[in-house]
Amino acid sequence: MLGIRLSRLPMSAKIFCTLYLLGIGCGAIAAFTQAATAIGLSPSDVQSSFGREMPMTALAPGGAHGQHQSAEKEIGVSDISSAAKVWVRTPLLIQTSHTHLFGQTLIAGLLGLIFLFSSLGERLKSVILAIPFVGTLVDIGGMWLTRFASPSLAVLVIAGGSLFALGYTLIALIALYELWFKKEIPA
Repeated sequence: MLGIRLSRLPMSAKIFCTLYLLGIGCGAIAAFTQAATAIGLSPSDVQSSFGREMPMTALAPGGAHGQHQSAEKEIGVSDISSAAKVWVRTPLLIQTSHTHLFGQTLIAGLLGLIFLFSSLGERLKSVILAIPFVGTLVDIGGMWLTRFASPSLAVLVIAGGSLFALGYTLIALIALYELWFKKEIPA
């Protein structure tokens, strides 16, 4: 683009791009860890967290001397495995959508800005640039569709997050290669 290539950038620009890519990579690892521990990584985990109703654990059998127990019961950590780790209420879904759409789009945009100066052909570059944006929309859209359309659409949340990660990984690896290892062929 405009004759500017990653491999030709001055040292300060190479260091900036590298540190940005590494920082976003660390953030992506932290986001994956947070999603894995708070929500889970299977479609059933996502269904439990984004489903319409709060998942309930089974009620304990009747109390001492045939007393009825209330619907509320204290649960231990071992009980959580069969229920959602975090049930996302609609106000939190709105908040999560808002922050993730802005944040992930900004991240994808800055990644893309670096990647625009890759030496790849325009068609391939365009496809790779689109992947994290599409991943973001599929991820957030999947959360809403899981809640309001069908729990079976929980796979979209996993697919969207995976697409975002794939896009980041491709952009980062190609950009880092071109920044530090690609040799320019003299014209």
